[in-house]
Amino acid sequence: MELSRVTAVILAGGLGTRLRSKVSDQPKVLAEVGARPFLAYLLDQLAAAGCRRVVLCTGYLGEKVARAFGKNHGQLRLLYSQERTPLGTGGALRLALSHVESDPVLVMNGDSYCDTDINAFWNWHRRRQVPASVVLARVAWSERYGQVKVDMDGRILEFAEKQRGAEAGWINAGIYLLSGEMIQSIPQEAISSLEKDVFPRWVGCGLSGYMSLGRFIDIGTPEDFAGAKNFFAGMKQRRYVVLDRDGTIIEEREYLSGPDQVALIPGAGVALRDLRQMGFGLVVITNQSGIGRGFFDRGQLERIHRRLEELLEREGVQLDGLYFCPHVPDDDCDCRKPKLGLLEKAAKELGFNPQHSVVIGDKPCDIEMGRRAGALTFLVQTGYGSQFKNALSADFVVGDLSAASQSIGRLLGVERTQIHGH
Repeated sequence: MELSRVTAVILAGGLGTRLRSKVSDQPKVLAEVGARPFLAYLLDQLAAAGCRRVVLCTGYLGEKVARAFGKNHGQLRLLYSQERTPLGTGGALRLALSHVESDPVLVMNGDSYCDTDINAFWNWHRRRQVPASVVLARVAWSERYGQVKVDMDGRILEFAEKQRGAEAGWINAGIYLLSGEMIQSIPQEAISSLEKDVFPRWVGCGLSGYMSLGRFIDIGTPEDFAGAKNFFAGMKQRRYVVLDRDGTIIEEREYLSGPDQVALIPGAGVALRDLRQMGFGLVVITNQSGIGRGFFDRGQLERIHRRLEELLEREGVQLDGLYFCPHVPDDDCDCRKPKLGLLEKAAKELGFNPQHSVVIGDKPCDIEMGRRAGALTFLVQTGYGSQFKNALSADFVVGDLSAASQSIGRLLGVERTQIHGH
């Protein structure tokens, strides 16, 4: 089945109680973001993915949604499933099943947006042949949402409760592919929540999580609603991969001090080129206490970095920035990893958001820097990485930079053959 034949359902019946101070006489999906109803962004996303038929599950002030959007939105045909009484997201989806003409069904929450590749999600779901899949987004602070725990094969193990002070983690992004049989198992004409009641019951029954690097926003609070305009503008902002140098890109040498010692780790050049082709900027941040210890000077370090750039240029790779800390740990500077000084400097100079970046390194200081920034972290087992693989809370532990690049591609929904054009 092509995605164009899949019925999409948008859960647009929320009361929007917390938004009443901002949107007093409108349903939440009609709240204006950049002079457009929020719902329009979701419909545009579905249209761009190739969808043709959308059922809008409406409730509170649902007639206003029908008047605002009518029967069509560009190439999309719109149908309406109106609740007589509030049924929650689960009950509303079950009610809408009579309007659905496909199996599985693509379901979206009407008050959140995840900038994910829906076609890539669809293809992933089909390959796995599972009855239900949930898009997972990574956020820097997960305490408002609760985290979703998955195993190495993508099976969802747990929907963890909201936890005060919870840091970065994977959350339910509000986009689902669900089989008709799973939807039919939801009780008819009964109030139920997909997130609180239905999905937890489906754990262990084939429910899978599709990890996505797509940016995420939920407009459920006045604070997040106020930031929605900048969110959509920021989707065009380039993302960056922040890399350690020694043991990640080049072979580890104790206090490497000469350009003749510089050697790329096998596959590193290709991996960086792949990341470039995925659209990432590339930044290197490295601790070089050898300067502070008197083992070499800045001139020698400059020659080392020129050699590194020459080797990368042969691989078709150019770095956007290379930052180093010359201090020893006792200096207690702000630029030595795991502190954020150099990352914040790079973000300011190059114009990217550290929370939306990816940090790759082989040492605890790399992973800790990434965690402090709210970035996605990869520990590579080249260099010193094999010593720390069981002691660090990196998001992913992989063999080398090439494996990290491939994992990032999968999170973006990009296959390696797509990167290389064959």
